[in-house]
Amino acid sequence: MLLPGEIYPDKSDRPGYSFGARHHGEWNRYGEKGHTAPPDLHPTQARKVGPKRVNFNQRLPYECKDSAKDPEECQLLSDMISPISEYLEEHLPALIPDVFSVWETYANSLPLASIPPAYPFTGLVLNLCVSTSAHKDINDESLCVVVPFGNKWTGGELCLFEPGLVVDLQPGDVIVFPSSQITHFNAHMNGERGSFVLYSDKKMGDWVKEANGWEDHIARH
Repeated sequence: MLLPGEIYPDKSDRPGYSFGARHHGEWNRYGEKGHTAPPDLHPTQARKVGPKRVNFNQRLPYECKDSAKDPEECQLLSDMISPISEYLEEHLPALIPDVFSVWETYANSLPLASIPPAYPFTGLVLNLCVSTSAHKDINDESLCVVVPFGNKWTGGELCLFEPGLVVDLQPGDVIVFPSSQITHFNAHMNGERGSFVLYSDKKMGDWVKEANGWEDHIARH
């Protein structure tokens, strides 16, 4: 069973409220660049002068913490979302060809030919009974996709501040919007509601362009 005991009706305006979330896929944010590293060293061998601890794994694209911690959960979520991601892969190229091409390039460029759980997106978030403060997802590549699911809820509308829109998403709805540019939040909700968020990490562009600065090293040889 996926997330036993974590999917249940809730109210976001109750005292002590918090929402559950899972982040799966691959990131390239917070990566350490290799522009000044000796070219004869692999990224897993080069060290900085001084620091005792070095996070070698973040020099290349790496798994989100939840994916690394629970690959079985990641696979279950991938299987669950596959009809939706396949539908998006079929229809989005005609609607947003330039953005879709970037997403596809990022997903096809992952080390070891990894396939992210919501291909062609490199990232997948599962939110449970979510209500958020206003924010922008500055690490998203251009747009994100939100798909709600659940049973008997009220509220939880997606609010887009700059355009002044309040979108009451229901099961079967899909919305695509520029999450890195528009301030957005979820209104208070009551009931059993979840949502999938599909996105790509914009820092994957650094990997595609120059392998995070390790292009001239043996990382790709």
